[in-house]
Amino acid sequence: MGILVFLGLSLVIIVHELGHFAMSKIFKVHIEEFGLGFPPKIWSKKIGETLYSINWIIWGGFLKISGMRKETERMDIPPDKNFVNQAFYKKALIIVGGVLMNFFLGWMLISLVMNIGIPQSIFVSDIKINSPAYMSGFQKGDLILNFENSEEFNSYLNQNKGTEIIFNIKRDGVKKEITTKLPEERLESGELLGIYYGETGVEKSGFWKSIFKGFETACGLVFFYLKGYISLLSGIFTDSSVFQNLISPIGLFSMGAAASKVGIVYFLQLLAHLSINLIIFNFLPFPMLDGGWFLLSIIEKIKGSPINHKIEAVINGFGFIVLFSLFLAITIKDLINLF
Repeated sequence: MGILVFLGLSLVIIVHELGHFAMSKIFKVHIEEFGLGFPPKIWSKKIGETLYSINWIIWGGFLKISGMRKETERMDIPPDKNFVNQAFYKKALIIVGGVLMNFFLGWMLISLVMNIGIPQSIFVSDIKINSPAYMSGFQKGDLILNFENSEEFNSYLNQNKGTEIIFNIKRDGVKKEITTKLPEERLESGELLGIYYGETGVEKSGFWKSIFKGFETACGLVFFYLKGYISLLSGIFTDSSVFQNLISPIGLFSMGAAASKVGIVYFLQLLAHLSINLIIFNFLPFPMLDGGWFLLSIIEKIKGSPINHKIEAVINGFGFIVLFSLFLAITIKDLINLF
C-alpha cells in the first residue's frame, strides 16, 4: 500500500508537468527533457527533439523547457522555439497548463468518488500529542461514525464538555468503540478532543450527474483553498500556529497512508483535494513557482522588455532561501509528529 500512496502522490505532480508539456508541444516550444522522478537516470531515450527519462528519485517529475529566460536562450535551435521569444498569451498558457491539468485531475477523481459513493463520517487526519484523543487511543485514519458533518460533530463535543463519551469508529475496515473523557473547558489551543479532521462522505451519483457535480465541487474547492491560503499568508508573520496547517511530503505520505488504510476511495478523494490544493499553491506569485513566472511575464509585458538578470537572480535566490527554510521547518515538524 505504501507504493500505491507514493505513486498516487507522484501522479499529482506528474500530471502538473504534463500540462506544461502539452501546452509547450501545442505551441511548438522546444522541450529538452521530460523526466519521471529526479536524477540520477535509470533510463533515457531521445524521441524527436525531446529526451524522455526515468530517474532513481521516484517522486513526481520535471520538465526542461528551452530558453525560459533570455540569458538561457538556445542559439542552436530556431529563435521561435525558445520560450522567451513566445507571445505573451503563449507564455501564459504554457505556465497555466500545469494548474489546468491539476484541476482536470481533481475534477475527474471527485467525479469518480461521487460515482462510487462514500458513507458520511469524520476522518481523523492527525492527533495532537497528549490530547484527550491521544490518551484514549485514537489513530490517524480513524473514521468517526454517526456524524453527517463537522458542525454536528462540533456541536456534540460542546454539549458533552467534562463528560465521558463513547465514539463509534472504523479502523482498517473494523468497527470499534473508543471511550474518551472530554475536558470541561477547551484546551489552550482551542480544542476539546485534540484531532485534525475533515468531513468525508459522498452521496452515490450516476455517471453524468457525478461529472457535473464533480465540476461544481472542484470549482468550490478552488475557492475554499484560495481563501485558506489568503488567511495563511495574512497570518504567517503574526501567528506562528499557522505553520501547523502546512504539510511536507512526509506529512502528505502519512496522510495518504492513513487514507489508503480506510479504503481506496478515500485515498482517491485525498488525491483530488491535493490536486486542487496544488493549483492555488503553485500559482502563488512567488519566485520559483508558476505564479512567480506568470507575474514575471506580466511585468515584462507591461514594461516591454525583460527584467534585469541580476535583479531577477537576487529575487529568485531570496525566494529559494525562503521556500527551502519553510520546507525544512515543516519537514522537521512532520517528522516530530510522525515519531
